[in-house]
Amino acid sequence: MGNDVVWELEPHTKAKHEILKYYLGAWFPILASVHERVIYCDGFAGPGEYLGREDGSPIIALKVAQSHLLRDKFRKELVFFFVEIDKARSDNLKKKIEEMELPSNFTVKIKCEDFESCVGAILKDIAERGKQLAPSFFFIDPFGPTGFSMSLIQRIANQPRSEVLITFNYQSLNQWFLPDESKHHHLDRLFGSDIWRNANNIAVPKEREEYLRLAYKNALENLGWKVRAFCMINKHNQTQYYLFFATKNPLGMMAMKGAMWKSAPTGDFQYSDLSNPAQGSMLEEAFEEQYSQQLAVDLYQNHRGDSVSKQRLLQEDLAWHPICIGRHLTRALRILEIENSPPLIVNVAPRKKRGFYPDDCIITFAP
Repeated sequence: MGNDVVWELEPHTKAKHEILKYYLGAWFPILASVHERVIYCDGFAGPGEYLGREDGSPIIALKVAQSHLLRDKFRKELVFFFVEIDKARSDNLKKKIEEMELPSNFTVKIKCEDFESCVGAILKDIAERGKQLAPSFFFIDPFGPTGFSMSLIQRIANQPRSEVLITFNYQSLNQWFLPDESKHHHLDRLFGSDIWRNANNIAVPKEREEYLRLAYKNALENLGWKVRAFCMINKHNQTQYYLFFATKNPLGMMAMKGAMWKSAPTGDFQYSDLSNPAQGSMLEEAFEEQYSQQLAVDLYQNHRGDSVSKQRLLQEDLAWHPICIGRHLTRALRILEIENSPPLIVNVAPRKKRGFYPDDCIITFAP
């Protein structure tokens, strides 16, 4: 496993990093081209590299922003805030970043502190001054189910332009924390209550897992966010961890779902969508037609007889859909207009060609 400073890059971590890379590739231009200041915070930043010299998440974030094709459109300041409590790892990260040639509008701050204390103090100061945090994305990726509390997440959620991607380490929680009463106070902090304790009365492993997943998802949604949960399944068909993404921004949700589809890990790991656990849907190409067909049914049921802008479909129907992304919307509209008899879409304007749906078009559904 390497030493205390750097360690081997494991497959599940590599998969997470792929998601992060794809998401930030969409997130930076969405926000940095509009706002004067954007913040990326890595809560458990690590040393910036792995034993095989692979990049850690802080370096990935910097490189995505640095090399982005739309970087010239980023308006002003991109702030990268890296928190790592271990001094040796923090020093190693600092060294790695000093080796990079970064643009002048990049501000990098490295804090060798406890994540909860560090970010909590910043949010307290902002609140006391009556200010709001700039649009912010928090990547919270601890080794286990400790290191941050739901009360801290609530304070992040109180900032209207904040998003979080949280690694919920189910395997270690289930194996080491649930059976050990001396560790139960950590789970009280993680969930923000003792509601998780009911899981100890559930004998069936999958039912216990589902209970804990929903309990954590509900805790995040109670903070005012929309939440998507994805399960990372290892090659033994066991849950390694969940990724919880929480946002109030429909564009952010669409970007994250796009990142999940693009990363599409195979082999050692795969993602299971958990919007419908009974269905067990996987983010795989084999299911795409099924998703599009169901989306077509939903669109018609929601909008029959109405004229609706595509932008409204994107923000209301697609953004919060548990699985579908842009290409599924296009396919669903074509099903309704071209393949259904009689057509369930009777007009699209303006546009130049049938079967295409410009971003500014109005779509009229049959009664």
